[in-house]
Amino acid sequence: MGKKIIVQVPLHPIFLLSFLFLAFAPLIWLLFTPSALAYAFQPLGLNHSIGYVVALVMVLLSLTLSFVNIAIVEIPHQILIPDVEYISFFGIYYPVPRLRLVTSKTLVAINVGGAIVPLTISLLMIFLMSTTTKALQALFVETLVILLVSLVSYSSSRIVPGLGIVAPAFIPPLTAALSTIILSSFMGLVELAPAIAYSGAVIGVLIGADVVNLIKHFDELRSPLISIGGAGTFDGIYLSGIMALFLTLLFA
Repeated sequence: MGKKIIVQVPLHPIFLLSFLFLAFAPLIWLLFTPSALAYAFQPLGLNHSIGYVVALVMVLLSLTLSFVNIAIVEIPHQILIPDVEYISFFGIYYPVPRLRLVTSKTLVAINVGGAIVPLTISLLMIFLMSTTTKALQALFVETLVILLVSLVSYSSSRIVPGLGIVAPAFIPPLTAALSTIILSSFMGLVELAPAIAYSGAVIGVLIGADVVNLIKHFDELRSPLISIGGAGTFDGIYLSGIMALFLTLLFA
């Protein structure tokens, strides 16, 4: 029997599609995301070329700096941990369960790629928005979107002891996109809708999923590191802004 080359593809087409998606996802992401952000910058006064360069730099910084956290504060707190003490009685040791109070520390940090970079883009959009002829209407809609996304993000996020704050990836951007489309259409701000949706999603998730939870439920976290915009909330902040932007461009 002669030697043959056998090429075996995944048994199910879904597997093949998954492999192709994973192979081309970074290229697709780098191709479409800066273009979408540049399109959002255009009604704010930046031409497409400048907007594209700014957006491309920001996207690359978000991806490459997603592993970098900047420490903000280290907070000590006391926790009870189970322990066993052995007591000798006539030469026989008996285990006695006890609770021991120990002092632990939690480091609160902010993720550069997942929080600082998206927040910088959002603040730039809001600043440029304030220089347009419809600044008051745009800032009013922006405030409402941020409040709605903050409320939804806080309601849908969960505290996972030992891990931190986990936020969903789909609910906040849907909220941002839908509320932006409705409000901007009513106020005659359709051209500003992409920028409003992106910045509203980013700031809303940052406030609702991270800041409010940190203030109200810090003692429940019991994690050595809490990263604002990192770990479980990286999807909630970074991807929420991008998804809200794409949804608004698609349906607005």
